[in-house]
Amino acid sequence: MAKVRKVWVCQTWKEQPHLFPTKHVFQEGTDDGFCPESPLYHGILLPEEEVPELGISLTFPAKNNQEFEEGTNITISTEVYPDTDVSRVEFYVDDSKIGEDLSHPYTFNYYAARGNHAIYAKVFTNQNKSAVSSKVHIIVTGVSIPEVGLSVILMDASASMTELVYEGSPVTKMKLVAITAASGIFDLERMQNNPNALVAAFKFDNRLELMFMDTVARLIARFNKDVTEFAKFIFQELEQMQQGTDINQALSHAHSFVDKFLRKQLNELPVTKYRVMMQSILKYGTAEAISIPNVRVLIYTDGMQFDSNGGKILRQNPFVQYPLDKLNHDIVIGAFFGQEADDGCKELQGLLSRCPIHDELQFFLFDNPAKIGNLKYLFRMASGASGFCPKCLEKEMFR
Repeated sequence: MAKVRKVWVCQTWKEQPHLFPTKHVFQEGTDDGFCPESPLYHGILLPEEEVPELGISLTFPAKNNQEFEEGTNITISTEVYPDTDVSRVEFYVDDSKIGEDLSHPYTFNYYAARGNHAIYAKVFTNQNKSAVSSKVHIIVTGVSIPEVGLSVILMDASASMTELVYEGSPVTKMKLVAITAASGIFDLERMQNNPNALVAAFKFDNRLELMFMDTVARLIARFNKDVTEFAKFIFQELEQMQQGTDINQALSHAHSFVDKFLRKQLNELPVTKYRVMMQSILKYGTAEAISIPNVRVLIYTDGMQFDSNGGKILRQNPFVQYPLDKLNHDIVIGAFFGQEADDGCKELQGLLSRCPIHDELQFFLFDNPAKIGNLKYLFRMASGASGFCPKCLEKEMFR
């Protein structure tokens, strides 16, 4: 590995290198201070700093034949020398570029796939000079890594949610949401992969707090298979807020949360190693099949944007404005409790995209008592990460 270091240089050779067949640069000085190359006493040695040629090496993994388990997040690390005028470092596995880094310390995360692989990196300067590291060979052994789906549920806990669902009903909107969410999630007990179905539920008004984040299987066990206790827990959590309605904050947080999930950077997850569960769908009106992660965001509200500063402007859906790698589609599903003419209903609809399967708006309106029975299935659909729109919900209801 090249480093900046002191060397001893013959000054005569330095001034007239074309007169000599060899380079007169030495790692150590001489006792008499003269160049040891002939002719005798022809040049004086003086110390100088040697400027190394452009180079790069891997600092991790650095040894050949290191073993990793499949799915391990390997942070490929490098050392570049000299570390000046570098424009980028590119990373390769088996001669295929997997990414690049534009700033020091020049690293990249690689999720190990089973097999034997050769890893190396290339460094480029702003003058388009380049250098390549030596290859490091690794061995990735197969392990059973679960495929995991994620549902993020954003529950409006503003003051208006304490109002009655409908005139003459003793049930408040908040209580109805708690009961149907608990029932919908518990219905997933019969789903074969419920130990790998993650649900993260956030309550929000002007603030936002995580209520729970766990797998369906663990949630059911945590509440001793008692859906009533689970519903009571959710209701008590929602009751603690009751201020404004900051939809912007809720969606922005969900965007960051999903991004970290896809990048495997959520350290608080109950699973440590996982692959994102994928589903293949036939895109509406085409014969094109696309692969979509089993990740959904369900936002439920009964009012318009109204943050702690009185701001009423509802910003664009962050999943549309700032698309995340690998999602392939806007995953936000919106549900509104009230009438279509109520404040906030049109605004919420304007946030949402059309379902890639049915070309229907990813929006649900609960404007009369007859639709209340669908609410449980909506939470179940979002938790099971299977659909996007009302037509998808119909399919879920008759499974």
